[in-house]
Amino acid sequence: MVLGAESGRADAEEWASVLVESLDTGAVRALGVGETIHRRMIACVAAIHYFGERAGDPVRDPELVFRHLAAALDGSPDVYFERYRSTLAGRLADYDRFRAGAGGDMRRVAAARSWMDGTRAALVQMCREVAVRLVEAPPEGAPGRAHQSPDAPGRADKGVSLRDEASRWCAVLPQIEAVRSAAKAARAAQAAEQGTATGGT
Repeated sequence: MVLGAESGRADAEEWASVLVESLDTGAVRALGVGETIHRRMIACVAAIHYFGERAGDPVRDPELVFRHLAAALDGSPDVYFERYRSTLAGRLADYDRFRAGAGGDMRRVAAARSWMDGTRAALVQMCREVAVRLVEAPPEGAPGRAHQSPDAPGRADKGVSLRDEASRWCAVLPQIEAVRSAAKAARAAQAAEQGTATGGT
């Protein structure tokens, strides 16, 4: 799609919609959110960059792109963060059990890592590329905005502006980094303790 847009291909814009639609189908039927959500965000950001914004277009309307991401990430920054934290803890526990020969499922470990990496990367890109395009509130009677009801998917708080809502999502990123750093430090300390207990072998 990007190469087509840069070379001036007339059908490049259509391919953006086809790609996003196929990713949405894949997320539901087989691949899951972890494998598709970041690629979807990349496609939407590229389409907006090359072809401009278009109200009501799920690929090129910044609000709809944001809403889709928010809905895919459980609809609430707090819920997403708690899921991320519990998924990280579960993945590490599964991995440790596998290494110790006490069970564990490496397919589950891989799926958890895919979800964590994919959703976090999509959120990072949304905060960098999409959040700045969100308006405080849609103008009255603006074309393509009438479909956005207060109960639209991904809408966490009816009384909060779009930018403030996006800021709440972006505020999750440093929390995630803190959890990741804490887990890494705890595992390093555990490894050092085990090394001391076994004479450093």
